Amino acid sequence: MANNSPKDLDLSACTVSIDGDGTPKTISEVAKTVNDINGNIANINAAANEAKKGVDDINQKINPDTYFAKDGANKPLGTAILDKTGQFTYPPPKTDDGFTWINAGLRPINGDYTQDYEPNPNSREIHMQYSVNSDGNEGNNKTFVNTIWSDGTNANFAFAAISFHPLNAGGGDLGRAGNPWNNIFTQTAPNVTSDKNIKTITSILDEKAGNSDKKLMEALYNVNAVNYRLNDAIKEKGEDKARVHTGFIAQDIEQAIMDAGLDPSDYAMWTQDSSPEFRVVDTGERDKNGNPILKSVQEMPKDEKGNVILRQNLRYTEVLCMLFAAQKQKINDLEARLVKLEGKSK
Repeated sequence: MANNSPKDLDLSACTVSIDGDGTPKTISEVAKTVNDINGNIANINAAANEAKKGVDDINQKINPDTYFAKDGANKPLGTAILDKTGQFTYPPPKTDDGFTWINAGLRPINGDYTQDYEPNPNSREIHMQYSVNSDGNEGNNKTFVNTIWSDGTNANFAFAAISFHPLNAGGGDLGRAGNPWNNIFTQTAPNVTSDKNIKTITSILDEKAGNSDKKLMEALYNVNAVNYRLNDAIKEKGEDKARVHTGFIAQDIEQAIMDAGLDPSDYAMWTQDSSPEFRVVDTGERDKNGNPILKSVQEMPKDEKGNVILRQNLRYTEVLCMLFAAQKQKINDLEARLVKLEGKSK
């Protein structure tokens, strides 16, 4: 049979059914359909490869420490999604259903904090508003607002709330030795914790203290107050315009206590702290454009001998209280002597 098989037959005119619906197609039409399908598959594979290349390229560029997946938005350790105005709201400000929400952005023109408000392009204020529903009832939201703005001369930061405090008693500092605040303005005098239930109390000149209290009083009594101008004020205004302050010098208090044979670090009226400084340094590395990569580092300032520079401070209220006790003791001693002298004169 093989030797007698027909050769070079033209079957292009033959018809077959490829879908079972009885519609015949010629073999040439079937071949063309198959070729078209193969071409489409090739195009799809090419597009898929190009898409994969694009995804791989994005993955190479994305830093996982600074970019978040969309499903991490508005979740702890996630990020907030910006709206079309460049502001963010988390979650949407629905104040009638007990949501806690945060809104941040430029002060709107119409003052309405919604996702569709019109931002004021000329605003110098940035508002961060936090709203907490205290009891779940509509209209009982409590609001905390941070406002950051420029008055053309200075940058300003303000907040509106009932109180601003650390989570725990004594749980933080305002400023530090090398970064103190300049002026503190208060409506009333500072309210200092003084409850006897949180203190272990000993009286000044207590017998258990021996004569150390008396030595301390004598030491402070002999320290002179001085007038001074702050060096920063002299640099800014000139020595003739820098204002004169009056007070004590921490090193004088320290020396007086040591001269009395006492240790200044035993007394909270005198403190000595180091204060790290931040500065920008060149890492020696370059980015893709050849620019130097810089980073901020925290360092302890040192003198020319390599010793860490310490800054001394005083708790003035404690110094003055001890001076008051010393004055009182002086008066008591003088009164006792006067009584004794009057007794002799009779």
